[in-house]
Amino acid sequence: MQDQDARNESSLPAPYQSPWEALRQDLPAAAADLRLRLQELWRRNREGDLSTPGFWPQDLAPLFWPVLLLVLLLVLSLGVIQLRGALNATEDDSVPVVERIRTTPLPEARPLTAEPESLQDSVDAPAMSHQQEPLAPAQPEPVASPSLQLDPPILQVDPLLNLLAEVDAGGAGSAGLLQSARPVPAENAAVLLVDTGRWSALPPSVRLQRAESWWRTLQDQGYDAITVEDVDQHLLARPARVGGGMIMFDPSPSP
Repeated sequence: MQDQDARNESSLPAPYQSPWEALRQDLPAAAADLRLRLQELWRRNREGDLSTPGFWPQDLAPLFWPVLLLVLLLVLSLGVIQLRGALNATEDDSVPVVERIRTTPLPEARPLTAEPESLQDSVDAPAMSHQQEPLAPAQPEPVASPSLQLDPPILQVDPLLNLLAEVDAGGAGSAGLLQSARPVPAENAAVLLVDTGRWSALPPSVRLQRAESWWRTLQDQGYDAITVEDVDQHLLARPARVGGGMIMFDPSPSP
């Protein structure tokens, strides 16, 4: 009976032991063994028992392995430094540097006052007659009528408008289409005003062609953006923020 109980106890499974717990228990023994092996290696190197190449002097045998380890560490450090420099250079070359040239926008248009020809002729006529007939009695100067009103000057200088008008010269429906071109220096942009009726009468393809032609011309002059509006300040076209070309908007119906 006792022999059967002993056989039953021996057939029971072994108790479970965590491998991590076993590793923790073995770490001190492994560290002590490693320390003893390093001490033995250091003693053998000091006594000259470790193998050395034939060209190395036997008297300097204890210095061979320390010098070799030092050289390997220096080579490894230099390799890491060169690899890091190569990676930094590759990252710098992968990002292209775009140089942007900003030009000075065209000045705003200023009207120039012109002296009416009728008034100039009336002033020059008495002087010319006085030079030709010095002996004739002086004629009384004409008195201007109070009801006479001078017309406002009609001469205007708009370099930006003239530039865009030259680009559209000869195009269908170009006469009188673009009414003004106003630069906005604070935003490096320009606002183009078009005639609402003439713009609405153009086919959509012709509107897109005109807007893109104006945008290309202003880009060559250094402008960053333009807007095409009607006289009521309704937005008709602007450059696309992603990609290229112009985004067109339907003109507002005439009241």
